[in-house]
Amino acid sequence: MNKNLTPRINLIKQDGREVEREKLAILRVLASCQTPLGSKIIARRLKNEYGIELSERAVRYHLIMLDDRGMTCKISRRDGRSITQLGLEELENALVTDKVGFVIDKIERLAYLTDFNLDTLSGMVPVNISFFAKEQFKPALRAMAQAYKANLCVSELVCIAHEGDKIADISVPAGQVAFATVCSIVINGTLLKAGIPMDSRFGGTLQFHQNKPRRFTDMIYYTGSSLDPSEIFIASRMTSVSEVARRGEGKVLCNFREIPAASLPLAEKIIAKLRNAGINGVLVVGEAGKSVCEMPSGLNKVGMIMMGGLNPVAAAVENDIPAASQAMSGLIPYSSFKNYWEAAGLKKPA
Repeated sequence: MNKNLTPRINLIKQDGREVEREKLAILRVLASCQTPLGSKIIARRLKNEYGIELSERAVRYHLIMLDDRGMTCKISRRDGRSITQLGLEELENALVTDKVGFVIDKIERLAYLTDFNLDTLSGMVPVNISFFAKEQFKPALRAMAQAYKANLCVSELVCIAHEGDKIADISVPAGQVAFATVCSIVINGTLLKAGIPMDSRFGGTLQFHQNKPRRFTDMIYYTGSSLDPSEIFIASRMTSVSEVARRGEGKVLCNFREIPAASLPLAEKIIAKLRNAGINGVLVVGEAGKSVCEMPSGLNKVGMIMMGGLNPVAAAVENDIPAASQAMSGLIPYSSFKNYWEAAGLKKPA
């Protein structure tokens, strides 16, 4: 082979791999939504969620190629595309090296995009979105009540969207209700804007004993995972949020993160402001270099344990109410939230 052609061949291979990554990202966007999407929304979500900038025309080109491969199908000119079973299978099998670490990339991107202003109480806040069957939504809200009463949540602020509505660029399917909870990444983003970097280590189940957090019993490190830990633990029925709320014994969803020890005084001020804004996700703040709930912290680091935003949904699932959850689904304006008790039509316990 002509040696002069080698750089060109390598470039073609590299470009081909990049194109394949873009197609997989499009499939991920379609797979995360239960309704068809058009090229405009896909392009916006690619940029916001994956840092991939493609024009609407480029997205349409990729979609045509995916249609030809049977991985997407065109619903209509107005409604856009849906992913097919073949497309879902491709996501399961393709480019496994790209999927490892996908969760931590998403955390960092959402933290960067969070622009919640603690002084004006305005801006975009990251959320988890869960879908319930319309007829089961009221029982689900009642099942969540104990979790909210016991403060086993990031915030009492929630957002509800009904069939035909959109939330974080996701259309709510017919017969479904979308329930958005504040994601703990809002703390990452708020600290980041104040110049405090946060290292997100892992998500896990935290054991409670006599109403006090004791230790992590299961954990999944973000850097080595292609799936969100909370979704896995809920689907595997590994939580007992309702029992913790009732008896102070059991396991809840929590996250372990670290900040530089030197930034602790400023971080504590910001955490206090977040509480005043109705965001109470920080469960435990450790000391420099010391373990938190039996989890060691790095040198000159302070460990933090945060509540999982999907704990109330886990409580509903524990009560045999099915939910399809998408952690870190996107961002919605702070002004769109309502207090859970008001939204559920329930009286808040004294």
